[in-house]
Parts: sequence; C-alpha cells; structure tokens
Amino acid sequence: MTTTKALLVCFLPFLALAGCNQMRPPIEPQNDPYLGKQIYLDSYQLRADTAVGTPVRSRDQYGIMHIMVPVRSIIDKQLHVQYRVYFLDRNQNKVGEIGWTDKTLTANTPDQIEFNSSNAAADDFQLHLRYPPGYAL
Repeated sequence: MTTTKALLVCFLPFLALAGCNQMRPPIEPQNDPYLGKQIYLDSYQLRADTAVGTPVRSRDQYGIMHIMVPVRSIIDKQLHVQYRVYFLDRNQNKVGEIGWTDKTLTANTPDQIEFNSSNAAADDFQLHLRYPPGYAL
C-alpha cells in the first residue's frame, strides 16, 4: 500500500503538468455598450470642476472644419487643463490629430476651445480634456 502511495505522489505532479498544456481559446475584448461621443474627460474631478457646452461646427470654402467648444471653470479657481483633438472621417477613421495643448480657464468665466481640421476629409472629431500630469488643485 505504501508503494502505491509513493507512486501516486511521484506521478501526481506529472499529471498536473499534463493538464497545464491544454489549448485555451483566445481572449476576446468586451463589447463596449456606449456609443462614441465627441468630448471625453479623463477624471470625475475634471467633470466636477468644469462645464462643457455644445460644440459649434462650421466649414469654410475649402472644406476645412472649424469647431468651437464652450468650456468654463465652475469653481472659484483658475484651472489649467490640456486638450487634444482627433479628426475622424465618415467611417470614424482618424485622419488628423492635434497633440496635447495647454488651456487656462479663468474662474467662473465663459471661455472656449477652438480648433480646425487640417484637411477636408475630416467629418467628425473627438476632444479629450485632462488635467496636466502632476497637476494639483
């Protein structure tokens, strides 16, 4: 009986290892139930500190898209934020980008963020707002 137990103890790790090499299915992403928006904030703190209005969009004679987004600090402090913009074609493919740009918002004063597409292929945009890395209120 001890010989049988000894054999089981010796072969048990090999049986466990044999089970480790099972082929697993690929890891698939979750479906995002939220439709894409045009304006994104990176924190709930920024959401609590600012108000963002409805974007105003126009095109010039060359097809360049011009956008103005009303934004303001709704707290009694001047805020330093950064924004970046992605320009998208009608299929939601990125066709242009404006990198992170600094913006100062005066306390309780209406302001705006204005930007233009670099080509006529832009049909839509995404605006991303954040506090600068390391920024403390």
